[in-house]
Amino acid sequence: MQPGPSSPGGSSLPVLLTIVSAALISLVSNVVEAADPASIAELDPPLMPQLWEPMPPEMRAGIGEVVVIASDANTDDSISGTYDKATAGLVQGADEGRRMGTVAGQVGGVNVVVPIPVLQLPGMVYGGLSGAAKREIQEFRDALTEDIANARTLPLTNGGLALDVHRYLYSLPQVDAKLIASSTPIPESADAVLYVGFQEFKIDVDGKQATLILTAKAELQRTSDGVEMYSRVIEYHDTDTLENWTKNDMALWHDYTNFAAHYLARELSGEAFHRVVVPGTLDPIPTATAKQDRKDRHRYVSKAATPELRWQHNAAASAPTAGSAFPVAQSTVTYDVEIYDAHRRVYAQRDIPVTTHVLGFELEGCQAYRWSVRPTYRLGNDVYFGEWMRRPPDEANAAKGRNGLIGRKASEAPAYTQDFPELEIKCGKRR
Repeated sequence: MQPGPSSPGGSSLPVLLTIVSAALISLVSNVVEAADPASIAELDPPLMPQLWEPMPPEMRAGIGEVVVIASDANTDDSISGTYDKATAGLVQGADEGRRMGTVAGQVGGVNVVVPIPVLQLPGMVYGGLSGAAKREIQEFRDALTEDIANARTLPLTNGGLALDVHRYLYSLPQVDAKLIASSTPIPESADAVLYVGFQEFKIDVDGKQATLILTAKAELQRTSDGVEMYSRVIEYHDTDTLENWTKNDMALWHDYTNFAAHYLARELSGEAFHRVVVPGTLDPIPTATAKQDRKDRHRYVSKAATPELRWQHNAAASAPTAGSAFPVAQSTVTYDVEIYDAHRRVYAQRDIPVTTHVLGFELEGCQAYRWSVRPTYRLGNDVYFGEWMRRPPDEANAAKGRNGLIGRKASEAPAYTQDFPELEIKCGKRR
């Protein structure tokens, strides 16, 4: 959902703050003076979602060994600015580079790139805002800058993204995945190299609403001749008020980074190597311990700490492999279950052979959770995964395709889980 048109002080001008994921850079505390508005290039609008274009099946089948490398972007820019000064010219130094694998540092033989946000506020837009709006934006910028500058660990690193992508690929029997630093020679046995890294990170501020947009890229290159075989850019959006993003020591921002990293790693690995789209439906259904809400069939309430979850999988008679349609006996399909609270995944169970599951440990009472399942298909010795169960998309988001999850209100639910079925565990829970 796009931010609303209103803004403080009667202004309706949207403000575009751009952040570039970059190599580790030093923080600069000096103030950048306002630049000539004519010298500031107009920023590109947020990347619009595109239709899903998976890796061609014949390409999947031809890759037995893949090397995963963390890519990074380079910049000489710094963080600065005050609420009554324009912050100009802070992104023009960003350069992705011809090959997406420059070295910024290594931990355990893996590239680690710490993305320090770099903010830009065009002077011609900034000058049209009220003093109150400027102060609110400045508080947001200062809080974000301070939080990242003081962070001991950051989930939004290219090294972290590469680790997660490799972890998903390593579990696939059809792919021999290796994780190496970009300075390490590529094994002669490798069929391809998969470069993964974060790209642009934009913040679109409109009035009191701020939409955070993070993009990540996967690029597959054939080792024999260096030809690009496949390239994919995916994005993750979430929206809330400037106040909500910064309160409670940036708690909502921390949740955003955790879920963004989780989602983007799954998407980059899934769309390239292990996701299949199977015609049919996957829907939650009530049980004796997970009662369905009368008005919302995707909302469930339980008095039990270990409720039974159930779902109905109406799949077509055949499912696509890494090729064309392939007959899959329903008896060979298994399911993965995951449950999330507002901050993280709290429960996961793999390879459930039936369409029901009783939780293996107790959930906390007086809390709301989101849960989902996905099917697993074993086709010969290969493993592929279907989509996670979600509410049907609304008309506006359905038209935008699958390239990116778009949040509606981060303080109610992260974009990643907002359309998962709800599960409320009542207070005074019992088994």
